[in-house]
Amino acid sequence: MRTLVFVVGGLFLFLLLLFTTQRSDKKAVARTCQVFIGTWLLVTLGNLIYGVAAGGYSVAEEAPIALVIFLPPAAVASIVWWRNGRS
Repeated sequence: MRTLVFVVGGLFLFLLLLFTTQRSDKKAVARTCQVFIGTWLLVTLGNLIYGVAAGGYSVAEEAPIALVIFLPPAAVASIVWWRNGRS
């Protein structure tokens, strides 16, 4: 359940950032996508570190979950970035 909350939260955060960006400016959209992907990677790594440190899981147990959390929102941001000409 926690994984699903992270994925949906990431998608919501990206859409919120995208809607607050001036969409007529392709460079601004590309920059928003890049910033989101970097920020989302940091959030995912933070969740992985929390799971290892506080949850008592090994890195090998947390790594697949981290991928599941990171990839869907990052894929959506990558597609938007690609469709805007990767400026």
